[in-house]
Amino acid sequence: MSGIDDLLDGIPIPRMARAAQRFDRPRVSDIEADLLHGLSAKGVFRSLAPGAQVAVAVGSRGIANLPEVTRIVVRELKQAGAAPFLVPAMGSHGGATAEGQKALLEHLGITEGFTGAPIRSSMDVAQVTVSPRYRV
Repeated sequence: MSGIDDLLDGIPIPRMARAAQRFDRPRVSDIEADLLHGLSAKGVFRSLAPGAQVAVAVGSRGIANLPEVTRIVVRELKQAGAAPFLVPAMGSHGGATAEGQKALLEHLGITEGFTGAPIRSSMDVAQVTVSPRYRV
């Protein structure tokens, strides 16, 4: 017997059945129109001050048409008077390094040239405060 068999000796294994789960995958025929409608309906840009620096967080989890969506958001922010920039929002992807995450965005087609916004990738942190509960 192997080690795992020894651990399971005398433990009944329940019957199992294979299961499949399927999720609806809605199709968007006009990405730009739907995105602009959603942004407008939410009033996303109404409270922006002229020249406001706005971070556009961009992940790496396989969102359809992400480069185009990012470019549209950047364009609309600029038209609203903001100064958008992109930040990788992907945790450990890209080796969890600033350079790796920027390279991953670029590999996905999300470049400064395509989107019209600089990519600011950094692992720098700044402590804002400490909860009184955890002060030492």
